[in-house]
Amino acid sequence: MDKHADVISRLQAIFREELDLPNLQISPQSTPDDVDGWDSLATIRIVAAVEREFDREFEAAQIESIRSVADLISMIAA
Repeated sequence: MDKHADVISRLQAIFREELDLPNLQISPQSTPDDVDGWDSLATIRIVAAVEREFDREFEAAQIESIRSVADLISMIAA
């Protein structure tokens, strides 16, 4: 599995767990508008889980700028 696919796979597991949607499929283009339950509170839970999973810490401004899964991927890669 390449690094990008690994990141997507790990993010998908986080989204499934945090949104309690075991069959959820996400892509880099996924946004809160097309993922059930992805609201501002869910974003905080997802970011906390991402920080634990990837051993990263994000600034409040970064978190506020999340508009898609691609944004999370960029934050992880930075």
